[in-house]
Amino acid sequence: EKLFAQLEEVQRLADSLRKGRATDELRIASVLALSHEVLPRALAQFKQKHPNVTVTLQSLHSPQIVQALVMQEADVGFVLSNVQQPTLQQENLARAPMMCIVPKGMLPPFKLRAGSLSLHDLTGVPTISLDAQDPVGMLLNQLSRETSVGLNHFVTVQTYHTALAMAHHGLGVAVVDACTALSADQNKVDVLPLAPDLQVPVNAIRSSAQPNSLLVKAITREMQKVLAAHL
Repeated sequence: EKLFAQLEEVQRLADSLRKGRATDELRIASVLALSHEVLPRALAQFKQKHPNVTVTLQSLHSPQIVQALVMQEADVGFVLSNVQQPTLQQENLARAPMMCIVPKGMLPPFKLRAGSLSLHDLTGVPTISLDAQDPVGMLLNQLSRETSVGLNHFVTVQTYHTALAMAHHGLGVAVVDACTALSADQNKVDVLPLAPDLQVPVNAIRSSAQPNSLLVKAITREMQKVLAAHL
């Protein structure tokens, strides 16, 4: 199975090289957390300056984005983690603070008036847990261990927007990145920063083997502008 998987990777790479890429096409791979709010805003500005460019967007998990770039199936990737891959270049665009998404009425008003929430404030209320293999999930688990706080995990999910949806339906408090929090419906939830401040990197990654095209530079700069404006 391992040999067949390696053969399939070689065939995928050969197919990408054979097809080449049109000069008026931009292939983006992004984690879902950036695909809902940040990337659409960046693409709206990008389209004004490059109206004839065709954009293809894949919403993937970080390991799949790395694979797509290595296979030259994408021109640029946007992730919420640091990538350790020698064949890829990484550029930090911003740092996104973690936010608590609290269903209306789940916490007493005096806790909300403090302006931020600690893990201690969430003790005793149902919480939405992120997969322990997820970069953000790992950070939260580490913070929980360091503060000796045992949270009441009602359900574990794999994507930040799923956690947000659970909070919208009143199932528990979700702790997600600030990019995902931009999609929060504040008629249904309160959004407060997590204290102490915990941040995740927002990075652009691209293949070291490919020249940094003008289109990749353009969308990367637009992403950086949107992040600076909203984080």
